[in-house]
Amino acid sequence: LASNVIGFTTSDNKGNWGIEQYYNDELSGIDGISLGYMDNELNLKAKIHPPTDGNSLVTTIDANVQRIVQDHILKFNEEIGSKNIGVLVMDPNNGEILAMASNKEYDLNKPADLSPFFEEAEIEQMSEEEKMDFLNSIWRNYIISDSFEPGSTFKPFTIAAALEEGKAYQEETFMCDGYEIVGGWTIRCSKRSGHGLITLREALMYSCNDALMQIVQKEGRKVFHDYHTFFGFGSKTGIDLPGEAGGLILSEDKLNASELATSSFGQTFTTTMIQTAAAYSSLINGGNYYKPHLVKQILNEDGAIIEENTGEILKKTVSKKTSDFIKDAMYMTVKEGTATSANVEGYSVSGKTGTAQKQPRSDKTYVVSFIGNVPEDNPKAVIYVVIDEPEKVDNQADSSIAAMLTSKILKDILGN
Repeated sequence: LASNVIGFTTSDNKGNWGIEQYYNDELSGIDGISLGYMDNELNLKAKIHPPTDGNSLVTTIDANVQRIVQDHILKFNEEIGSKNIGVLVMDPNNGEILAMASNKEYDLNKPADLSPFFEEAEIEQMSEEEKMDFLNSIWRNYIISDSFEPGSTFKPFTIAAALEEGKAYQEETFMCDGYEIVGGWTIRCSKRSGHGLITLREALMYSCNDALMQIVQKEGRKVFHDYHTFFGFGSKTGIDLPGEAGGLILSEDKLNASELATSSFGQTFTTTMIQTAAAYSSLINGGNYYKPHLVKQILNEDGAIIEENTGEILKKTVSKKTSDFIKDAMYMTVKEGTATSANVEGYSVSGKTGTAQKQPRSDKTYVVSFIGNVPEDNPKAVIYVVIDEPEKVDNQADSSIAAMLTSKILKDILGN
């Protein structure tokens, strides 16, 4: 359970990966030592420095939610398959990570055991380098260490920036004819025939690339870039885990017309799951950007709390007015828009789907995703599901695959 989060210790009791590595000094304590020496009169003297016990950690992980998430990942891969799946569940009101899992689980008691993954004959034929490459791939935490183009899950951020800067208005309308010609390129909407005249809310509901390109053109590259970085894209969140990546974004001077247009709907830059989830949490909680974290208490040997993390607000990203609009638009997206597959009967789910074509484009492989929250009016949990190259499907670019998996996970979590 939560092997990629916890990590393990080596034979010399050093933490490796996960919170075992990040909090190694807290957990290890200090060895005792006995010193012997001769004084001026040749009498043997001794001085003892007693050992100091290591501290204990209380994590934010909800074991029930974590197990539900891992069970659904295993089931999906048995029935459909994927190159990888990441699922993250967090509390948007304090930054606590409730569940974090990806494709590979391993036994923390035997982290270097390859037998669950290969036949004995296969293991014997592997070089030491091949073994280590595979082990690093299962020890690695996909949620924080891998970056990818987010696709349409980024659209709420572009619209939030426009609302904050007065470049777009809640009741504004846009004409989508199915494409925009930008910088000499014809960039198309997902609906080739066009959505027609739509509102700002409907631009999110129907995931309209055309409207987003019109909006970002009003923003201009400076406003877009300022908010892109302010939401935390391109930077590490500072989560208490080793191996976090920052993703890659274009500098302001590289945001030419076509790059700006495609960036508005989540292409031409990369992000990590934890980065997007932390930023999205601020969009729907009233604008408070919390630093994501996995440890909420550090206890001493007597069980007393010596350090507690109840949530650290790093900045204010958007106003309550903008947050309320985004929440409502995300709710309508699940209720009547492109993310109806994420619905859970009896609950108000909000969210946005995403599809991103991977590099090189010629391979025509895709990452599909869904990010959302529940309930709509007073979010208690944010869930982010990313599926890298779903396998036994008719259309790998179909984001409803991620929305449906989200629905199944939420159904079990909420009913638990």
